[in-house]
Amino acid sequence: MKHASLSADNHARRMILAVVSLLFCCTLVRGQIEPPAAPVPDFTKPNPCKTPAGQKPNFADRVKCAKHIYDKLTAKDGFRVVIGSVAPGSSLAGGVGYGWRKPNPNWQLQFDTSARVSIKKYWEIDGNLRLTKTSSSTTAPVDLSSLKINIYGFVKDMPRIDFFGLGPNSREEDRAVFHYREAVIGTDISTPVNRALDIGGAVEGIWPDLIRIANPTVTSVERKYTEATAPGLTSQPPYFHVAAFANLHSRGQEEARKLEYIFAYHAYQDLGDHQFSFRRFNADLRNKFSFADKNEIRLRARVSLSETRVGQRVPFYLMETLGGSNISGDDTLRGFRDYRFRDRDFALLQVEYLRALWGPIDFIAFYDTGKVAPSISRFDEGRLRHTYGLGIVVVPRRLDNILFRFYVALGSGEGSHTYLGGGLTGRANRLFR
Repeated sequence: MKHASLSADNHARRMILAVVSLLFCCTLVRGQIEPPAAPVPDFTKPNPCKTPAGQKPNFADRVKCAKHIYDKLTAKDGFRVVIGSVAPGSSLAGGVGYGWRKPNPNWQLQFDTSARVSIKKYWEIDGNLRLTKTSSSTTAPVDLSSLKINIYGFVKDMPRIDFFGLGPNSREEDRAVFHYREAVIGTDISTPVNRALDIGGAVEGIWPDLIRIANPTVTSVERKYTEATAPGLTSQPPYFHVAAFANLHSRGQEEARKLEYIFAYHAYQDLGDHQFSFRRFNADLRNKFSFADKNEIRLRARVSLSETRVGQRVPFYLMETLGGSNISGDDTLRGFRDYRFRDRDFALLQVEYLRALWGPIDFIAFYDTGKVAPSISRFDEGRLRHTYGLGIVVVPRRLDNILFRFYVALGSGEGSHTYLGGGLTGRANRLFR
């Protein structure tokens, strides 16, 4: 744990400078290409926020008007409003983003950057340059993915993340918090092998930082835990991260696929202390089954397994979590608090039933079951956790990018867990993060 505030400030400045440098380089790239022509306004398209004289707008008219305003504020090109969340527990965050797109005979370029801050003082700076190989073939199937490359960087600061200890039997009364800041610069690539299989990988530099919480009234991790019970508590080295993945999927556009199985292998190399290098295997299996026109069943199974050599450990701040949402915003055991269970390995199964109610509004009922474990040989230890609940989600038809969700989850034995908020919007669509 870094105790000197000056050292932490210098570390933060270096991380922010690295990401800002990436954004500057992306701006130079745009300067080397001809900017896209300004769109010609379509004066024939009616404004949904204007109703004919003498006519009162109904509920559907107001919804169309709200969507029109939302689309204008969050337009992909130029400056835009960014809303959503920095991380689970950050509350509502907002800021400004900027983006541009450039078609090209060989490569399509897309640049997005944003900065946001939440009312709980979480903040994030994010930038991404995507290059998509355009096909010269006029007979290539439209659902065949293209070669994609992302060059990205971000800095994320999260003043309060819950930590309950390690293992499947951690207790809610052992809760402590830590202040975590992370900077990442990297590139990823994905290329199609055939209509049903994409392969790719990523290379990243990761700079984690645990910042000491000076407030004596706060139960911080460094006051309640030790290096033995929270590996990585006293030192956070930089990492070199390499990953490879295979994506087996059904035909169709990425957002509407009925089947998608992603298998990934990660290697994290500790570049400082040489005590926290580890490898990780992830599997994320998704299936969607539609029936009776307006009904859909979604199944998702996830497994994560970590391994280390003798003398090496996995730092607690890079371990996977179950409970509420994880640090990436993915739903896990929704009846528990965010980050409730943490360890080297986990297994999770989720079943969701969606019923279309009106437009993009769906009723959702779900069931989650899973657990964490210190190793694959010890998965039989501790209880298997179960949660269930229901609510509503706002999601474009057949797509997965949820714009808004409200649910109440039960079954944890630790009270109900209610979630109300939007999805994570404004960030670039990278392959690994």
